[in-house]
Amino acid sequence: VSTQSTGDGVPHTNTTISSIEDGKAIVVSLRPDWMLLSHRELTGGITNKLVGYKNEMEAGDEGMILLRTYGNNTELLIDRKKELRNHVSLAKVGFATPVYMTVNNGYFYGYVDGQTLTTESVRDPKIAPLIARAIARMHCEVETSHSDAVYCPKMTEWLRNVPDYFTGDKFAKLAKVVTTKSALARELQQIRSKVIDSSLEVGFCHNDLLLGNVIYNPNKNSISFIDYEYGDPNYLAYDIGNHFAEYAGVDNVDFALYPDESYQRWWLRFYLEEKHRCRDLGPVGDGDVETLYRQVNFFSCCAHFLWGVWAIIQSINSDIDFDFAEYAAM
Repeated sequence: VSTQSTGDGVPHTNTTISSIEDGKAIVVSLRPDWMLLSHRELTGGITNKLVGYKNEMEAGDEGMILLRTYGNNTELLIDRKKELRNHVSLAKVGFATPVYMTVNNGYFYGYVDGQTLTTESVRDPKIAPLIARAIARMHCEVETSHSDAVYCPKMTEWLRNVPDYFTGDKFAKLAKVVTTKSALARELQQIRSKVIDSSLEVGFCHNDLLLGNVIYNPNKNSISFIDYEYGDPNYLAYDIGNHFAEYAGVDNVDFALYPDESYQRWWLRFYLEEKHRCRDLGPVGDGDVETLYRQVNFFSCCAHFLWGVWAIIQSINSDIDFDFAEYAAM
């Protein structure tokens, strides 16, 4: 496979992956000593397509190489160059696996061994504190090139790709909730008025901590995050609010699973204790928990709004088998 260097120091080959065999050819060039190569299509993503390749002569999946190919027209939602930079820089500080090679419509990278979360395991009293602490460490340790929150600029950009009116069978359910782009723009303006000139803390955020992007390794009793394509500076409380919103699930959404106040305060104390430890801020007080609790629940609503707009755009452009229009109506 002929390659060239990229600005991120990752080899690039001028190839567009259109089949399992195309990906296999790249993996063979990366791992010529793998004598018996197998693959499996991985599920859980609704923006990209994912295939894992592994050496059948090795036990377990730890050495697996993943191929991520981008969904149709997802560049309307995701800056793919920034996604790659995020992954490479996060790998350097231990928050992501290595990137081995890029292609025209995706890239190959290392597998994170463990289990994706479920609506049950995410609230397991042994696992939830690990998640809270891992998010706090990411917020504290990953450096950013600027301190401007991405939420409002990103939403403004996305709204440009939304139709003016939601008509037709596809948007029948959505039209019962909202009928025009201008209504969404007014909603965004209300959000902007609440965050502008505020003292809300900004730092690097994952921005997509749904259950499938949080990996629990029971052997190491550790938490890892995957899929940083939306990673950017943002309000730290947004990352948590978005994560709490994801307790409801994706395929079979049940908002009754949204964590109640008692659970949130319990969880937020673990987050704050780790954050205070990382920054040498001293003990966590009840006032710290109260402030963050209020911020998180505001941003949970903001996250719900963001993914609704995202789903409208996906419903028009995506070739992934998922009812995005119905998801937007939720």
